[in-house]
Amino acid sequence: MMRGRGRLAALVAAVAAALLVAVAPAAAGSRAAPQPLDTSGLARCEEAGGGQALRVCYQRKILALLEATRDPATGMPQIDAYAHAAGGILDSECHILMHVVGRQYGVDERVTFATLQELLPRTNDPGCSAGFAHGLISSLGQNLLAQGPTSALAACAAGQTRYRRYSCIHGLGHAYMRATYESLPPSLAACKALGPANAADCAAGAFHDYWLAIQGADHASYPGKPVSSPRLLCAAQPQWAVRGCWYRALLEHPPSRIPERARDLPGVLCAGLAGLQRSGCVTGAMLVWNDDPYRALAGCASMAVVPDAVACVRGVKGQALAGKPAAELTRLLAGCAAFAAAAQAGCARWLGTELQVVTDGSFAPAGCTAAGPGLVAACQAGAAASDGALETFS
Repeated sequence: MMRGRGRLAALVAAVAAALLVAVAPAAAGSRAAPQPLDTSGLARCEEAGGGQALRVCYQRKILALLEATRDPATGMPQIDAYAHAAGGILDSECHILMHVVGRQYGVDERVTFATLQELLPRTNDPGCSAGFAHGLISSLGQNLLAQGPTSALAACAAGQTRYRRYSCIHGLGHAYMRATYESLPPSLAACKALGPANAADCAAGAFHDYWLAIQGADHASYPGKPVSSPRLLCAAQPQWAVRGCWYRALLEHPPSRIPERARDLPGVLCAGLAGLQRSGCVTGAMLVWNDDPYRALAGCASMAVVPDAVACVRGVKGQALAGKPAAELTRLLAGCAAFAAAAQAGCARWLGTELQVVTDGSFAPAGCTAAGPGLVAACQAGAAASDGALETFS
């Protein structure tokens, strides 16, 4: 149930005020001080009713707020705070709702490569802000292809955290799909041109847009007859794009039947697959099995086949622990001890990568000690690899 408007407004105002400190400009004097957004009007969207009318109301009002200040870099983190406090559709669907807002903002404000990084949200929040960033990058349209990979990489490399750089690269995948009218081959070719450290993360963005398009979501549509089977689609992809293909296929187009027990996921959803295809499928299967990272990791530990258990860990949503106390992150890592001995290092390695990203590089080396004897090195190796392709991240 929604809180009373007065209580909600007070809560959001307090959170937003605190957030302004966290999103202060990186360089003193580089731009005007952040402007607080008056988010009180967003509560009136409830009067529009539910469903699509409510979604459109949020989009229009948030776009108006951002265009009034012309500072989404600090404005969007305030929208994140409001959404988390308000709950409901705005919180659960904010990422995809802000795709539209970001694209429209980019068009209205005539965003270019030169101005992009000054406008991207200064936060690691994967909800509203990441969705806005992906939409904003997509608004560059044909300019992306015309400028080439060097300019695109330079724009993303300016991100101040690993998550923001990753999110920007993912956004390029969305943008390439929009610029090529939802055609995967040229979009993946553009992603490949970004180099091995970025191609897979860009491809995941392209597959994300593919599934949105074939469902007619996010103002996208697919021009031909799409391949709607993840098995067929992912089997046709180069190795560097397979994990991202499965990750987005099962996340955006979840199977109708999901086993109650995690140990049954590989046999039910991934039967007949082998090698990288099976690994990608198992990762995606865990992604839709449970959102709670602790329960998900315990589910992975229950899998009898070692490669399945290790692949499963990539589907554990450690990103949900961003901003949480260090004890919650180390608690997750300590869960690797419950895996079969041969799978423990693989578990610790991926969580080392994931937690290093969500903590802006501060997790290792101290946090890796929670992995337990014999696994610290694996965790630290994973953390050291966090600047490479992430492939399975959101």
